[in-house]
This record gives sequence, structure tokens and C-alpha cells, in this order.
Amino acid sequence: MPVSQRVQSGCWFGVALVCFFLIAFPAFTVLMPWITAVTLAEATEEFPGQIDPNWTGVTVYHGRPHEWNFGTIGENPAGFVACAVILGLGVGGFIYCAYRHQRASAGGSRRANG
Repeated sequence: MPVSQRVQSGCWFGVALVCFFLIAFPAFTVLMPWITAVTLAEATEEFPGQIDPNWTGVTVYHGRPHEWNFGTIGENPAGFVACAVILGLGVGGFIYCAYRHQRASAGGSRRANG
């Protein structure tokens, strides 16, 4: 039993949303603060008396320092690369599924020449 073009288009759209909301968006929200994370020494110098010496790393949100558990890029390069790869796969999956959705939704509305 073949699947209709409309159902197939809807499935591709659903998979594209899953790729975006469950893979790409969480990876983006982890990767962006990681880029701005600084070491404890730098943060202590910039924000005296506001940094806990037990923190792994520090990131600054709107002028306030916050603990960053993943450390800096230099302290945890494998984790950063893994997060970047996951982000790339999520964005790539979203783009591929959006393309397939567009093709499936346009496929039913094409007219044959002749």
C-alpha cells in the first residue's frame, strides 16, 4: 500500500522538526556559551570576589559570571568537537528533511507536460 504524497510530506516535516528541536537546538544552546567560557584565573581577575574556586569554568551572561561545568574549549576539546558535530548533524538533518518535505509536497501538485 503506497503512502500518499501528503502523508509522506507530513512525515518529512515532522522528522525535520525533531532534528531541529531535539538535536540542533540543544546542541546550539550548549555550544554558544562554551565559545565564550573563560578560565578561573581570567574570571577571578575580571570579577574579583564573585568566582567560586571550585568551579570548572566560567561563562558570562549579561555581565554576570556563572559556573560552566564543561570547562573551556582548551580544557575539553573533545567535548567541544563532539558538541559541534552533533550540531552539524542536527542542522544537516533538518535541512535534508526540509528539502525532502518540499519535494514531497511539490510532487503531488506538478502537472505533466503534454
